[in-house]
Amino acid sequence: MKKYLAIDMGGTAIKYGVLDEDLNFLEHGKIVAATDSKEALFTEIRKLYQQFGAGTEGVCISMPGVIDRKKGFAHTGGAYKWVDKMPIATMLSDELGVPVTICNDAKSAALAEIGYGNMQYITNGICIILGTGIGGAVIVNGNLVDGTHFSSGEFSFLRGHVDDRTNVKDLFFATNGVQGFKNSLEKTTGKKEIDGLAAFKLIKEEHDEAALAGVKEFCLDLAHHIYNLQAVIDAERVLIGGGISNEPMFIDLVREAVDQVFDHAIFQVIPKPDVMVCRFQADANLIGAVYNFIELQDLYEGNQFINI
Repeated sequence: MKKYLAIDMGGTAIKYGVLDEDLNFLEHGKIVAATDSKEALFTEIRKLYQQFGAGTEGVCISMPGVIDRKKGFAHTGGAYKWVDKMPIATMLSDELGVPVTICNDAKSAALAEIGYGNMQYITNGICIILGTGIGGAVIVNGNLVDGTHFSSGEFSFLRGHVDDRTNVKDLFFATNGVQGFKNSLEKTTGKKEIDGLAAFKLIKEEHDEAALAGVKEFCLDLAHHIYNLQAVIDAERVLIGGGISNEPMFIDLVREAVDQVFDHAIFQVIPKPDVMVCRFQADANLIGAVYNFIELQDLYEGNQFINI
């Protein structure tokens, strides 16, 4: 049975895993991320390959940044600020002597859903990953849309209200990122820095109506952005990921807000999509990196990408 070494390059930690074809983790762990230089990062990846790479088909990497996954080319690298128009996959392939693929982290999460999760057999869909920013991906005709400049799915920068076009407070990441959630809860409860875990504890254990109102306001903002995306993509399904989506009550409140927005729209012409949670959470990027590798393996000639 084939197996793969998957690496998820985060801003503070690098997760790794050896997976087989049935998505069983044969190894699993994380190390401190070496973000300051290519040499430091490549040293850590080399160590991981020496320790876990024997018998694997190659190295499957998920990373931040604007990534041309088909050519293994990183235009930017997010927290890895030294990345600037670099053929990362080829460089690592040369060093390790095995095929290497790279893919944007949010797109990796979406690929996990396309290949093995709740976006299987869906023709057109949207993945929204709620975190510090808003990661995302668009699926059209069953395929991930990379975009002309490999920036498809940069949902963070969608505008809400446009009365003040210089105001960033209504951008998607500001209303529905981690800080946006805290801001919504502070507005209704008067309490600062309430995260998702604390909010739902207040709602479930203390029946705190103010906390519930804050979460509903957050969900309503999210539903309006879903409406805008749906007007463009006409998705069959929208998947919500990120840590807060682990709370079942949250998805119920998102669906309630989506019903409110779509059912009371002035023009009843935008079809309402199905809203579900992502199947994969903490390991989504690792699983999606493997799917990306498998999808692209025919583009290899030896250890290198064919120039397509």
